[in-house]
Amino acid sequence: MRQLQKPHPVQSQNGIAINQRRLMRDLNAIGRIGIGDHGAVTRLVFSIKELRSRQLLIHLMRQAGLQIHIDAIGNIFGRLNGKDSKAPAVLAGSHLDTVIHGGKYDGPVGVIGALEAVRTIRENQIPLHSPVEVVCFVGEESSRFGFSTLGSSLVAGEVRAKDLANAVDPQGTKLEHVLASLGITRRNLTSLKRAPKSLKAYLELHIEQGPILEAKGKRIGLVTSIAAPSRFKAVFKGRADHSGTTPMEMRKDALVASAQLIEYVEKVCRKFSSMKKGRVVGTVGAMKIEPGVINAVPGKTELSIDIRSTTARSKDRVARMVKRRAQEIARRRSIGCEILPIREENPVPLDKRLLRVTQEICDQKGIDYEIMPSGAGHDAMQMAKITAAGMIFIPSLRGISHNPLEWTDPEDISLGTQLLMETMIRIANEKL
Repeated sequence: MRQLQKPHPVQSQNGIAINQRRLMRDLNAIGRIGIGDHGAVTRLVFSIKELRSRQLLIHLMRQAGLQIHIDAIGNIFGRLNGKDSKAPAVLAGSHLDTVIHGGKYDGPVGVIGALEAVRTIRENQIPLHSPVEVVCFVGEESSRFGFSTLGSSLVAGEVRAKDLANAVDPQGTKLEHVLASLGITRRNLTSLKRAPKSLKAYLELHIEQGPILEAKGKRIGLVTSIAAPSRFKAVFKGRADHSGTTPMEMRKDALVASAQLIEYVEKVCRKFSSMKKGRVVGTVGAMKIEPGVINAVPGKTELSIDIRSTTARSKDRVARMVKRRAQEIARRRSIGCEILPIREENPVPLDKRLLRVTQEICDQKGIDYEIMPSGAGHDAMQMAKITAAGMIFIPSLRGISHNPLEWTDPEDISLGTQLLMETMIRIANEKL
């Protein structure tokens, strides 16, 4: 593995650098909300801890002198006007919610990085033509409801009533009911959509969540496209029986059927994982078992399945194969099987113009970068449907993410934030 080189912090053309100490102070303050054993952070969407993190962000935005707007679901926008306050805005941000027992950098780096960029612009009175906005989207992670990029999907007008049908948390709370309590119903799902003409671009700084940058000794990744998931549930319906009195040959064990499907998901995705184009990954990330006791044959199981690729063709092919195998397993074992869709998305190419801008800045500053796709989904994939979208990656130690061991060097966070700020300034002052 190559050793990452640490040059001096990059400065803008005006000699302005972001405040790394303040950036890390605020990032660590967010990271303490929801922290548990061994440094694990849990801030599930709409939880008290996630709401507290949003409250802290609002406080920081107010301190920075930004105009704040909060929409019905809780997406937060902090605005700094440019010379033309009516011009399309340049947005930058990410999310503050986490997975269960996650790390402190996935999401908050993009939000606090954008905040620091805009603070630096305002404090140094850097001239801007267009407004710039910091955004924190609600519910990027799918850990609670199985529904990812919730806030940005609503802003992009990409949520459909059918998408909500099977979005339920482990306690049985339906996402649809939560949204209805906020005034977002099936009839007005597009009420939060942002007018495309009000946007000039969306930029997102994010940890890579993979090992490529570290392995190649690169400090910056410039993202070309974002992989997308097919998410669905496979429900096997057998028969619950007494574990001591039911002969093996007479059982209708739903859990054994599930085990066979889980093994198949790994097998088929391994087959597609070595492809140069259209690499596929698959995960069975959650399972419910009924009745779920040691002395009863499992009568019903529910698997939550996530199939991802950077090409729709490969993703859809593997998803179809998994669904067919689930039905085949059920037929062979004389049990029932139902496939419940959660969400179907297509891989998203990012804006080539924004990619060129970040490349030019990196070349001017002597920053070693990698042009690469993103295997993980991000809010940028939704925003790309209504405006030009770009992403900047910074390295993750050993590629670890969604884990308490998630870590990125503060120097790399600072460099990524500096690059984000320079890009925002360039785009805000660029003629359409």
